Amino acid sequence: MKLLFKSDPNMAVETALIVTHPQEHQLRQQLETVITSHQKTITALNPANNRNIQVPLRAILIVASEERQCKLRLNSGELYLYPKRLKYAEADFINDGFIRINNQTIVNLKAVKQFAPTTNARIEISLSDGSTYFISRHYIKNFRRALS
Repeated sequence: MKLLFKSDPNMAVETALIVTHPQEHQLRQQLETVITSHQKTITALNPANNRNIQVPLRAILIVASEERQCKLRLNSGELYLYPKRLKYAEADFINDGFIRINNQTIVNLKAVKQFAPTTNARIEISLSDGSTYFISRHYIKNFRRALS
């Protein structure tokens, strides 16, 4: 088997194109299995029907505190509940590209499109879906450290 890796700037970020020969059907299935098994997911609660659902971490934009649990907002706009308080949920997300920006919110760093300083030593960030959030003074050092 020969592997060729090429980069294409015209492709969307986090997209990979894998081309195989039609006779290599078994190889294709093995590659799909390996790649999908390595995508980290968490179990969230769908508030519409109270069922558990597996949500891939890369699909989550924000984790926001809501009473004694967290609200997850996905790229698609869907909302799910995560049955942990934010201070405990932070440990589940912090090592996978997420950063806490204030006392109520954890943000996916890959979803941050731009940021700008504002008054009172805060930073305003814009996410890929157009929403904006403020990074409080207390969490600015962590944000700057994550960017470098």
